[in-house]
Amino acid sequence: MRSTRRPPAALGALALAVAVGALGACTGGGTDNASSDSKSARLNAGTVSPAPPGKYRTLPQPCIAVDLDTLKALVPGGLDYSGTESLTYDTDRRVGCSWRATTPDGSSRSLAIDLERVVSYDPAVSDEVEAKSDFDDQAATASIPPLPLPGSTTTTSPPTTQTSGTTGTSGTGAPTGPAGNSADLAPRRLTDVGNAAFINDVPATKKGGVARRDVTLVFRTANVVVNIRYTQSSPADAAPPQSADLQGGAQKVAEQLERRVES
Repeated sequence: MRSTRRPPAALGALALAVAVGALGACTGGGTDNASSDSKSARLNAGTVSPAPPGKYRTLPQPCIAVDLDTLKALVPGGLDYSGTESLTYDTDRRVGCSWRATTPDGSSRSLAIDLERVVSYDPAVSDEVEAKSDFDDQAATASIPPLPLPGSTTTTSPPTTQTSGTTGTSGTGAPTGPAGNSADLAPRRLTDVGNAAFINDVPATKKGGVARRDVTLVFRTANVVVNIRYTQSSPADAAPPQSADLQGGAQKVAEQLERRVES
């Protein structure tokens, strides 16, 4: 019978090869682990602590956020003030509501509110910083001038509509003096609501003589950004929309919404 035993020399060579292979495997694994540990250490050393979450975690119910008496005053002629709730995909993050009514003279008014609880997806950026960025973008888009520097006496005049005589009507629709300006009603920053706020006023005349005015007020409180849009449309034979009226209404709504968010 043929013997299957290997010669001693062959066995020695085989054992040496196995030992060398095992040593190489161990050495290679050790190098990979060391490299991985070093990378992990570098990552851990460079990790930024997550920014704190926003101050507000919930939003008020939008269609009951404005007082009923206020709604009746700002949107007269309505038969139902329950409001139309905005369609959103996450009411924990964004809510809204709107109201609209027409008076017997043909004038219509509408009020729409939108509240967004801003959440930052960057762990290094807080929700409040992200909300501030969103607010600043809206102010820039509306070309709202910055607040004057402390001690500055410079005022910003709104666009004017030139008329004959010594008096005129400003771009906001309010009566003006001989200078033809009404800076108090111009699109501007507000300092008495939220952490930051601005109001914008845009008049327009549609075909058929219908005059329309849109007043938008946007404010931020911590990580919540609120948009208020108050609009009036008047036919040619009715009194045109007045800025002072609409702006005052929008500011009243802003005060109420700020309290609702903070409560």
